[in-house]
Amino acid sequence: MPRQGNISETLYRHWQMLRLIPRSPRKIDAGALERLLRQEGIEVHRRSIQRDLESLATSFNALQCDERTKPYGWSWARDAPLLDVPPMSLQAAVTLDLVRAHLVEVLPRTTLRSLGPYFERAHEILSKSPGAKFARWPRKVRVVGRGVPLIPPNVSTKVLDVVYASLLEERRFRARYRTRGSSVEKDYEVSPLGLVVRNGALVLVCTFRDYEDIRHVLLHRMSDAELLDSPSRPPRGFDLDAHLGEGGVAFPYGRPLRIEALVTSQVVLTLRETPIARDQKLTPQDGDRLLLRATVPDTLELRGFLMAYGANVEVLAPSCLREEIARATREAAKLYESVRAREPPPP
Repeated sequence: MPRQGNISETLYRHWQMLRLIPRSPRKIDAGALERLLRQEGIEVHRRSIQRDLESLATSFNALQCDERTKPYGWSWARDAPLLDVPPMSLQAAVTLDLVRAHLVEVLPRTTLRSLGPYFERAHEILSKSPGAKFARWPRKVRVVGRGVPLIPPNVSTKVLDVVYASLLEERRFRARYRTRGSSVEKDYEVSPLGLVVRNGALVLVCTFRDYEDIRHVLLHRMSDAELLDSPSRPPRGFDLDAHLGEGGVAFPYGRPLRIEALVTSQVVLTLRETPIARDQKLTPQDGDRLLLRATVPDTLELRGFLMAYGANVEVLAPSCLREEIARATREAAKLYESVRAREPPPP
């Protein structure tokens, strides 16, 4: 953005500062603002930033400073109006309303609260435009996921703030974390690589300390987090999309598999509309079954997908996967054969 003269440069800097200040209970100090402004191409010392903040606070009553600890933390009051320049368009309001409808089932409530002012502003704009056809669009669109809907777990607001800042500023953080099935928390030094929303849970793709093996940690298992000054160190050549394409956070077992399976016409209808892989091939066989060939990530979710179709899918290769599914099927059948079905309780 071109800026000429001291007045326009100062105005632009002040606007960017006001935009970067979070809403209470989150807060930001002058040092963090200095780093974020530098990313915007604005070079200014934190002492000047502190003076600017004190001056701006005299004009914006909703801008508040927490002086209980140093460095001082700045934030907007919870009920502060949005600085809307340019004003939110009707199209943007509709999009935000759709996002809210979808995220309610995906993200923790703490994350949704941070977006609350934007959702409220979008709702206000839509409520004042009842006659606009575009404003009625949210009532006509719904997002429904596959499988059993799970209630998203709660994540600490402090943990979210630290993780988001760590990802944005590419810095490490220290966290108190409890692994699956354990009741004991341990300290970990984390280098964040990416954040993934999976079945309503926030999964952080990361490394620990100076190791390069990639880990996945669930944010709702973190009880505390602290941002560090040391930079994060991603493994050489790491790419989040490539990592997810290889199975990533879907509980990978190993390298991708080249699978072969006989599938019935019932499964074929789904696979033709939504292929399981880009190289998927379906070849007619004797009877009503087709031979499926595809290269897929070797994951827990793959097993769940194949077994969910029961007798409509017969895995032929690789042999290790066929034997694993056969064993699981036999054990499930034995369980149901040995337990007599209970009569339903009286109403």
